[in-house]
Amino acid sequence: MQGMWCWVLALAVTVVVVTAGGSANNEKGRMEQPDWQPRSLGTVDLRHPAFIEAYFSEDDTLEYADRWSIYISTFDSLSGLDEVFRIRSPGRYLNDISGWTIEQIDQSAYWPNNPDYLPSSVAGAEGVVWSSGFLVPGKKAGQLQLYDTSNSLGLIAGPYNIASLDTEEWSYHRTIWKDMDMDGDLDALTARFHTRVIGSILIELVYLENPNTGFSEGWTQHVLATDGPDVSFDVVTLSAGGRSYDCVVVGEFWNQRTSIYWTESETNDWSDTSLIKSRVINPEAGQVFDVLVDDFNRDGELEFIATEYLTDLGVGQVSVYMFPTDFRTDNFTYFKIADGFRPNQILGAQTMSPGTPKTYYPNQAYAEDVADDGLPHKPYILLSGDDDGRTYILMPNSDVRDDWVYQKHILVDTMDTTVGKMAHGDFDGDGYEEVVVAGYSAGKIFAFTYTP
Repeated sequence: MQGMWCWVLALAVTVVVVTAGGSANNEKGRMEQPDWQPRSLGTVDLRHPAFIEAYFSEDDTLEYADRWSIYISTFDSLSGLDEVFRIRSPGRYLNDISGWTIEQIDQSAYWPNNPDYLPSSVAGAEGVVWSSGFLVPGKKAGQLQLYDTSNSLGLIAGPYNIASLDTEEWSYHRTIWKDMDMDGDLDALTARFHTRVIGSILIELVYLENPNTGFSEGWTQHVLATDGPDVSFDVVTLSAGGRSYDCVVVGEFWNQRTSIYWTESETNDWSDTSLIKSRVINPEAGQVFDVLVDDFNRDGELEFIATEYLTDLGVGQVSVYMFPTDFRTDNFTYFKIADGFRPNQILGAQTMSPGTPKTYYPNQAYAEDVADDGLPHKPYILLSGDDDGRTYILMPNSDVRDDWVYQKHILVDTMDTTVGKMAHGDFDGDGYEEVVVAGYSAGKIFAFTYTP
């Protein structure tokens, strides 16, 4: 077994309710750790909100609050085509979120998943790329749809399905924009799977080559790997043997493991597939919902975390993986920082927990402050519980760099089967973070702020 487990102290699930608010300065002039719990702004109704993201526009001619938009996917296993939505300028209505206008963008995809940001450098204007498709019968034909959201009047152009050349019913969940063939433009890196009636599941890591034709369809597809990457992945640059490597960290849902892919190309050109290498990091990770690369303890070294559901035990956990000196040959050290996630049961469906993680700071002042050792404070972690119906906040126990204990708090308990993803941002520019949570089964969007 590659790697080794380093178990930390067990984490309490019980929530201690505290008063939300700002942070005080200690006698050294540094900020104390803010309370974990933001203030509730209430809820707005939306049927089956699932994947949610918030993006800050490149357009600096707009007022600050108008540069924010929230994008929301919805889906229903019993419906046909599913709807996707947008909330513009959410920061203008934080005092009364009933003023949020949830506008339908489109209804042209089956089971829309994550709306990922589309920078203007890709197609000439900024927007979103919406992935779709899942294993539910009738919902397997996924797409990668581009939407141009740059119109100042709020009009949206699209969709443009860059995966229209698909010859199978592929399911897509994520797009990362990266120059894969080193031709100077950003390509669409993604992972996908196709479930067949007979035979094994098809799995691929692929990039769609940017044709430099703006918003267009049918981008040329290049398969990089099979039988590994399927849903979640993240990119990272690692050093080993005196040089840097372009790498993709992968959570393999179907194979129930974590792995890493890289190219031996000295120019980081992935188009020569003979130079692509891979290795398994943890063969017993369980079903991996998501992976995220970040410097979680802010010591200057990157790690990644994986949200893992151990099917044989019926329980989920969050694990931190440390990149070794030589990721190509050395063992990865990994250990769990939160556990005890137990999904609700859904008749006729397989469930899992936890879901997507995201790092954030409660306020800008704390993000810019430093700890006693002169390094930045550790960020908090937002965590979707997925099929346990809850959203969590993992708060660092301390700023000691090798202290990997986190306090596990419940931000939202929907008292229902499934919760979706969450998004965050300082929507009104007051220096305090807002958080929005998609309550899938509850049919609500929950909103919070750290503003006192």
